[in-house]
Amino acid sequence: MVKQAKSAAVDPRDLWLAGLGVVSLSRKQALKTYGTLVEEGSQFRASAAQRIEGLKDQARAGLDQVKARVQPVLTQANGTYEAIRSQVQSRLAPVMEGFARGKAKSKASRKVTTRKVAAAGKTAKASVRKASTQARRTVKKAA
Repeated sequence: MVKQAKSAAVDPRDLWLAGLGVVSLSRKQALKTYGTLVEEGSQFRASAAQRIEGLKDQARAGLDQVKARVQPVLTQANGTYEAIRSQVQSRLAPVMEGFARGKAKSKASRKVTTRKVAAAGKTAKASVRKASTQARRTVKKAA
């Protein structure tokens, strides 16, 4: 117990002891509060984990319902797609073969046509040379 001072003066030793008492009480209360906070945190974590697990189960159940609704439609769409794709390929096969034959013919005809044009060009150049030579001779004779 603390002695009650009869005089207004405070004993320095009592003041120092009072300071130590404040530190001791603060430490005890801090440890008690820390323990309480740790307990509350662990309880909250457990309840939060249960809530999260419940939400996860609800989300999975909803996803399974959506998959159950979509799966038959998706299977039907894939079957329709395959049927249409095979029909289009069978109908386009003759057309594509015609294009392939046309390309082969056009390459061969291009080579022949190119040779004919080149030969005709040489012949035309020779004709122009002959005409220009004759024109020069005529001009010389006239002069």
